[in-house]
Amino acid sequence: MAQPKVNPPQTQMVTEVYNQLNKDTSFMCQLNAGDQRAEVKAIWDDLPMDIKNRYYGSGVNVPEKLEGKRILDIGSGSGSLVFILAKLVGPTGYVIGIDVTEGLIETARAHSQSWVKQLGYGKPNFEFKLVNCETMNLKEDFGGEQFDIIVSNGVFCLVPGKKAGLQNAFSLLKEGGQFYLNDVYSEREPSEECKQNKTLWTLGVAGSMPWQQVTPTLTSIGFTTPYLTCASPVKIAKDEFNTMFGHIRFACSGIRLFKLGQSATKKEASRVTYNGNMKEYPQAFPWDINLTFPKGQGVDIDGALATILFNKIGRAH
Repeated sequence: MAQPKVNPPQTQMVTEVYNQLNKDTSFMCQLNAGDQRAEVKAIWDDLPMDIKNRYYGSGVNVPEKLEGKRILDIGSGSGSLVFILAKLVGPTGYVIGIDVTEGLIETARAHSQSWVKQLGYGKPNFEFKLVNCETMNLKEDFGGEQFDIIVSNGVFCLVPGKKAGLQNAFSLLKEGGQFYLNDVYSEREPSEECKQNKTLWTLGVAGSMPWQQVTPTLTSIGFTTPYLTCASPVKIAKDEFNTMFGHIRFACSGIRLFKLGQSATKKEASRVTYNGNMKEYPQAFPWDINLTFPKGQGVDIDGALATILFNKIGRAH
């Protein structure tokens, strides 16, 4: 008989604190509205206030070309991003949100039927599961069906076994799949004292990954080099906490990365031209904070990005 999965102590702290937040408070992190397309902002505005008041993320990050896609949201909380994505994937797509906090899953499920009606697709195209990313299993938790896209918003900074969770995410992605990861990062490793502090851990700062570890960790798993899509500083208001951290600086950052697989066609440095065929970006396609592809203009890129674009985005765009 399989042994029941037991969450580690720091994850138990997270579930305890966020279950209590779900019950007692209406606490909302600020939405990174300046990073959002108009259609995403409009869907956010339509979400139930009970859901928006329980948004605890580090920045909503919504990929392009979502229609018909199968998407996993790691750490879906009260469901805000799942509800947004369910609208964008359309009736032929499907979104699954997972979280370790039972109260937040219950809140998301409580609003699911009304959102299904509002979408008007005739049947649910999303669901919520109580699953830990450190122990999630493709067959047991998702019926063996991989995902086109995985998103995660302010979650891995709360995960003690980050590499296990990231390795599991890699295994759940299809070849060619995209991982959109928004999280809190630090300029250096927080101390063990900070990591054991319940308040600092559950705020998502004590468990943040040092930025210099991000690329080596992700590429060692098999992902492509990550591309930075957004970033903003995180301010620690209490002097006591700043002293405990040794005045470490923190940032909320979004990255996009891919699982290309062994069959990917390798490309050399190239000049590419965006045709403007993505409905989300008719005039220019923003790739990351440093690179945008204007419609009809040639842009020089290196071999790594050329390989991603050739295998993932395709010649048609």
